[in-house]
Amino acid sequence: RVDFVLVYEDEGDEGTIETREYYHTSLRKAGLHLEEVNPEVEGGSEEDTNYVLLHAPIQVLMKKAEQLSWKMPLNDIEEYEEEKGSSCFDHLPVHTPLNTHKAKPVYYTGQFRRDKIEAYLNHDQPEKFFTNAQRSRLVYDILQNVQFSDKASDIGIDRLLESGVYNSAFPLHEGPAKPQDVEPGGDDDPETLRQELKQYWARWGAFYKYQPLDHIREYFGEQIAFYFAWLGMYTVWLIPASIMGLLVVIYGLVTMFSFGVVEQTCNDNATNICPTCDSCNATALNKGCLYAKLTRLFDNELTLPFAVLMSFWATFFLEYWKRTTAKLAHHWNVMGIEEEAERPRPQYCVAASDHPQKPNPITRILEPHFPESNRMPRYLTGWSFIILMFVLLLIFIIGVVLYRTIVIVLLSKTKLTSEAPVVTSLSSSVINLVIILIMSFFYGMLAKALTDWEMHRTDSDYEFNLTLKMYLFEFVNYYSAVIYIAFFKGRFIGYPCNYYKIFGYRQEECAAGGCFYELAQQLLVILLGKQIFNNVVEFLKPRIKLCIENWRRKRKYGALVEDESEQWKMDYHNCEDYGGLFSEYLEMSEKIPCCLISLLQLHCV
Repeated sequence: RVDFVLVYEDEGDEGTIETREYYHTSLRKAGLHLEEVNPEVEGGSEEDTNYVLLHAPIQVLMKKAEQLSWKMPLNDIEEYEEEKGSSCFDHLPVHTPLNTHKAKPVYYTGQFRRDKIEAYLNHDQPEKFFTNAQRSRLVYDILQNVQFSDKASDIGIDRLLESGVYNSAFPLHEGPAKPQDVEPGGDDDPETLRQELKQYWARWGAFYKYQPLDHIREYFGEQIAFYFAWLGMYTVWLIPASIMGLLVVIYGLVTMFSFGVVEQTCNDNATNICPTCDSCNATALNKGCLYAKLTRLFDNELTLPFAVLMSFWATFFLEYWKRTTAKLAHHWNVMGIEEEAERPRPQYCVAASDHPQKPNPITRILEPHFPESNRMPRYLTGWSFIILMFVLLLIFIIGVVLYRTIVIVLLSKTKLTSEAPVVTSLSSSVINLVIILIMSFFYGMLAKALTDWEMHRTDSDYEFNLTLKMYLFEFVNYYSAVIYIAFFKGRFIGYPCNYYKIFGYRQEECAAGGCFYELAQQLLVILLGKQIFNNVVEFLKPRIKLCIENWRRKRKYGALVEDESEQWKMDYHNCEDYGGLFSEYLEMSEKIPCCLISLLQLHCV
């Protein structure tokens, strides 16, 4: 069985070859079996893509599982049934076969020990003792803790991927996504877990059905399963929120033309309002009729109750997710695993190799220790860079404000005087979105580099600090312009004959209908624009890479002989590299502050 695959497309220079050979030797010493494959192309010549297939003997996997203090299902205790409450949805067609007659059994578990192997489920069937996801996770841990040179600091497959020694490292899928060699009208029932997930879950027609989380966990592991549990619950909870928001818009649309402010604004032909700049002319009040109507859609009698309900919605959602997390963690036997058995990161062990070890406060086992006195300067330096990025971001925001002020003045001297607020607001929103995307890209790299440099002990500490840096910056990055419109725009402009100015220009004012319409527009451009950009990138990036790869291979070798039995080859050429779930969680959590901002803005109004 192939448990992991390493790929390199070019032999590289002499130093790269020596590093790769040293790493292969270290993997063999760790107990892994290596098989190097170089596929042939049409004409008998060899392709320059080399595959290193890793096979892990069961004894090696058991040793690693014992080191990681894994919990495995017990053999002598029968499976138990979990109590499930009845639901009104049980009678609806929302269940898949994976959640009914193909549901996974539940077993009691115990911490794995090799000297008690007879006590565990499938101990007499080595090929079934670990799931494919577990085998991949154990082999990956070996890859991360093996040296590739004589220096103790040179360890881990991630560093080899970054330096170009390998092009990719990945576990294999369980065969093709669809059943092969099915006769017309024949039985196309799924044969593997991958095919079951493809047929009953990973397709558009199953969007309204419950997710088979146990099967997702068995195939992808707990981390991926928790993500889809979060995504499913988040999507379901958005349904009542969207219904409440739709009711607000419908009420505003029904009462739009009978609302007093709208009638007064649209029907008053005699009243003029003060010019918005020193070189502008007075504007008729009814010029703001359209903005008053659009503002009524979002700012009406139901808006404040909606904001209050959304604040309760956010609180209940987070509390319910905590409950769901605890339930799934107990069900999947990962409750408290971070506190009890999480091991130090390989990078931390390398950095702490020159310092004396200290006992783990829980297990009392000696572990590498990086002194706090050495970490504190790294913390201070890292947060200094973060503050510098905040200042740089605020400079960009001030630039956008000045752009709005200058553009209104310039447009007032043209025939677009009446459309100046719309053009200015929309163009500044687009510019702000571009700045957000650029700053988010560069700050993501900076935050990762700073978190690496801070030398956190465990993966949980590392992810927490990276999340903190990213979330703080992304919050300011996304919502600084929104906060400016909601709380500052039009509040410090002065009065006629005594306007407050910035660099000789008057500060911009809200339209006749207020700033709420502009606030809604800014949120729409940012959230919708970022979502569209991310979806386009996620959809096009793997397809473009695949087209370029196929074009490169066809140009170099001609038509390739594709052997569908070589799963590692199909996975390498057709699958996108897994970049982790951090960006996915961050993208969803960035939208939650909208509730708080809307509530605070309405409170100020």
